[in-house]
Parts: sequence; structure tokens; C-alpha cells
Amino acid sequence: MVTNRTSRVREMDKSYIQQREQELEFESRKRRGLIRRLSVLAIVALTLGCMGFVTLYAQANSLEEKRQESLTLESQLKQLQLDEQRLREDIKNYNDLDYIAEIARRDYYLSKPGETLFKLPESQSN
Repeated sequence: MVTNRTSRVREMDKSYIQQREQELEFESRKRRGLIRRLSVLAIVALTLGCMGFVTLYAQANSLEEKRQESLTLESQLKQLQLDEQRLREDIKNYNDLDYIAEIARRDYYLSKPGETLFKLPESQSN
């Protein structure tokens, strides 16, 4: 449909213009929807990534604490094993009559009949 024949510019059909505007508007909505979906997907991915990082960091710290605790407990175990060995020796020695007699002579100055004990001064080395 042509109007105003004196001008050299001709108008296009209104139905074509409306159709084209609807297509452009549909493309615009489609693009906005895509951007929204991608934004939501990016936020979800970022959130999941942060949660994964925090979880890994917490587990790494927990493992390090467990390692330190394990090392501490191992050193305590070694010390306790040494103490146990020393105590077993003491039990064995205290069941030996000769050892008990030696301790009685040294600490309590007891002697056998007819035996004389002499205490010697401790040597001082400078």
C-alpha cells in the first residue's frame, strides 16, 4: 500500500512491519531468557564450586590434624613402651633375692651376720 505519491519514499506494508517487529521482539525475549538461564547456571556452578572447595579445605585441615595427633600418640606409645620395659625389669629384679639384698645394703645399711659395711666418700671429678 502506497500513500502520498509525491514523495519518493514509499512506506512498506504494515503487516510486514508488524511481523518483523514481532520477530525482533521474540528474538530479544529469547536472548534475554538465554542470558537469564546462563546466569542462573553460572551462579549454581559457582556455588557448587565454592562448596566443593570449602569441603576439600576442611578435609585437608582435618587430615593434617589427624596426622599431628597420630605422631603425638606414636611418640607417647614409644615412651609408654619404654616405661613398660623398665617396669618389667624392675619386677624381674624385685623377684630376685640377690638384688633385694644389694638394695637393702646400699639404701638401708643392712648387713649379713659377720659382715661389716664401709661407706666410701663419693669421688668428685672437676
